[in-house]
Amino acid sequence: MIELRHLHAVIAIAEERNLTRAAERLGIQQPPLTRLLKGMEQELGVQLFERHARGMRLTTAGRSMLKGAYDVIERMDETVEDVRRIVRGEAGELSIGFTNSALCHPSLPDLLGQFRETWPDVGLTLTEGNSSQLLGALREDTVDVAFVRTSIPYVSDVVVELIVEEPMVVAVPKNHRLAKEAPAAGLKLAELEDEDFILYQSQYNNGLYKTIVDACLGAGFTPRIRQKGPQLLAALNLVAGGLGISLVPQSMQQHHAGQVVYIPLSSRTALTAPLYLVFRSVRMTGAKLYFIHQARRIRQAYSTVKAG
Repeated sequence: MIELRHLHAVIAIAEERNLTRAAERLGIQQPPLTRLLKGMEQELGVQLFERHARGMRLTTAGRSMLKGAYDVIERMDETVEDVRRIVRGEAGELSIGFTNSALCHPSLPDLLGQFRETWPDVGLTLTEGNSSQLLGALREDTVDVAFVRTSIPYVSDVVVELIVEEPMVVAVPKNHRLAKEAPAAGLKLAELEDEDFILYQSQYNNGLYKTIVDACLGAGFTPRIRQKGPQLLAALNLVAGGLGISLVPQSMQQHHAGQVVYIPLSSRTALTAPLYLVFRSVRMTGAKLYFIHQARRIRQAYSTVKAG
């Protein structure tokens, strides 16, 4: 069976044209190299070198063998370097998980674009799921980092960091009475008791839905949910169409600016939309560490704006 050591031997003999020098280059004695060459020629059934007074000369079969040896060694070197680059985080894949409402946060597209620019050889894979599904994916190493809207139970080696905690706002159609009558101090949840709610819920998006329903129950009423959108943006589309109102993270105010009016809640209404970064503290490649560092900068940016 031809192995890499045979290929290295062919290359050394062909380049040195002398068995003694080739053996020295390979770090072995000449007799073992001679036996290695003889055994290889016997296995292949061809003569690779002719022995002349001026040294070893490749036969036609030997030249073909040499070309193949160069190709194999080059591919092997490239493969080893590729593996090393993956270990260093300079290549390979980074899988990022999102809940649907988390993916809508305006900072995340910029984060992904910046990562792509800095690590062009690292492929990005996006996976959507709910918090429990993404936690399972993290533990199975099918997702490297995840963004979720609700915190998850403690699990060893899983890190949960709060990136942003933004206030929720009331989204109403532009012709809704609250668009003109809302108090300057903001709305109380109880003032929404008689409204038709449009919420967003799917198998991938239950966190904010539960947060909103629980907050309404805490304010003394059960929200009258007339429509459910599978995604946060779908719910805003329905609000823009005049089908009801919704509660959305403040960062969503850029959507439907002409058709939807966004009204703040009163300062006493502690209803927020957190955004968490979740990852396992293992297999921390350079790319993964960089992505986590850049995600943390979102928190710093929001803290600076809030302080200002």
